[in-house]
Amino acid sequence: MTEISKPELKVATDNGVERQSIAVMVHGTFAADSNDSGSSWWQAGSSTSERLGKMLPRHIRPANNKEVFHWSGENSERSRSKAAASLLRHLRSLETQGYDYHLVGHSHGGSVVWKALKLSILTRRPLQGLKSWTTVGTPFLHHRTKGALNIKNLLGLVIGLLLIAPATSAPRVLATTIGNIATDTASRLTLRPDSAVGHTRYIRLPLLEAVENIGIPVERTDHAIYVGSYDPMSNQSMAEYYLATPEGLFLISLVACLSYLFIHLLVLCVAPALEGYRIRLEQRLHHRAFEVYGSRWLGVWSPDDEAINGLRATLNLSVSFVRKIAPREVVYVSDILGLFYRPYFWVFGPIYNRLVHPAIDQKIRSIVMRSAQGSDRPTAMLVDVTPAPIPGETAPPLPALLNAKLLAHANRHAHQLVPSLRALIGQPSFLSGLEAFGSKLTGNELVHTAYFEHEEILQLLCANMTNETELCPSATSRMMPTWLKRWYVAAKNREPSNEQKLATNSPIPNAPPPSREAG
Repeated sequence: MTEISKPELKVATDNGVERQSIAVMVHGTFAADSNDSGSSWWQAGSSTSERLGKMLPRHIRPANNKEVFHWSGENSERSRSKAAASLLRHLRSLETQGYDYHLVGHSHGGSVVWKALKLSILTRRPLQGLKSWTTVGTPFLHHRTKGALNIKNLLGLVIGLLLIAPATSAPRVLATTIGNIATDTASRLTLRPDSAVGHTRYIRLPLLEAVENIGIPVERTDHAIYVGSYDPMSNQSMAEYYLATPEGLFLISLVACLSYLFIHLLVLCVAPALEGYRIRLEQRLHHRAFEVYGSRWLGVWSPDDEAINGLRATLNLSVSFVRKIAPREVVYVSDILGLFYRPYFWVFGPIYNRLVHPAIDQKIRSIVMRSAQGSDRPTAMLVDVTPAPIPGETAPPLPALLNAKLLAHANRHAHQLVPSLRALIGQPSFLSGLEAFGSKLTGNELVHTAYFEHEEILQLLCANMTNETELCPSATSRMMPTWLKRWYVAAKNREPSNEQKLATNSPIPNAPPPSREAG
């Protein structure tokens, strides 16, 4: 086994006094709590926080009440990106106060951490105080979108270019009209002549004809086009005309709606190409950020993690949500009447089933998938879910011995839910029963939410924080078992674990796992 280098543990000092490092915990989806202290693993005073505090060397401590990080925990890419910006500000504040820090992100809390690190690179201000970052059960989402040169994006760009003129002229007319009303400047609603607006005249021509057809005068001259019956020489003010007459109200409402419509269409046409270009730049940012921070990362994850496996399953969701059109079998007497509709099925059934049904079903499936994935990025599609921040990066799963322990722990607690589930079924109100059932959940029923219940996981967190293969130099009695230490070394070196190597090289299909040291 190749051993990683073990640099001497050096503690930054300020005037001879050890510089404190803070372990900042970032919770995952649906785990938010407004209180700084509590029983959740990431809160100050929790069991996990207390245990880590005892295991870590004296210059590293869990965050206290004022240093705990909060975010909404919503299952949304927008929420996670917003949280990343907030986390980055939080870390900058710690640096300003003279602290170094270690980050531990569970589930999508790890996604928030990774986004914050990328954002620091994007702003060209790498985090100087970051000593380590560990992700626990984090499903890293990798998106893809159509390139800027895709035919649909190119068509959108062309249409967007054609919409620039009307998208700028309509707001200009609206602003001029509102300005005239505010200053009580007597002036008619004036448009530039056809010779001065280029292709825009083809867009506004049917609109002007529609205005004329409802009885509003449109006067065309060589210098301008005047719309409406307002007479600047009359005693009627602009405000009275546009705000008190049906014709004036209609015209100013029409101009306002057209301003919004053209700008909205311009954004819809251009946004996919812009988003495609942005995601391509972001993919480059992944590698730049990992070059800077990758050596300080440790990924802890189980191959039985429900969140990672569940999100992967949505990539190939094939369930159908919409039924095809087909005649019913004659089972009930009323079905005999359905025989009169058979010609309808013969004519429209093939068209709907082959053309309309697949499109509707795919759209609904996409909506359901994106909702489950929390993927609300515009025009982006989730294409992969990995336990590593960038695709292709080696992130060995936890050793089989430890994973079996996690799985047995979850199974043992899941069995205790059977009486609660039976009580849920027997409730007269499903909602009240569901609320009572939810209150019985402890988080230990899933591998994904029970990582921090296990001493070995905390040992790995401490090992990454101290950059040592033992918990800390002053706690030799709590050294990691040999098999876990070997896994840690392989994970830090970005190498497959011994189990993975043996499984890959085994000539026997489905060979049993190798024997493991108890340590």
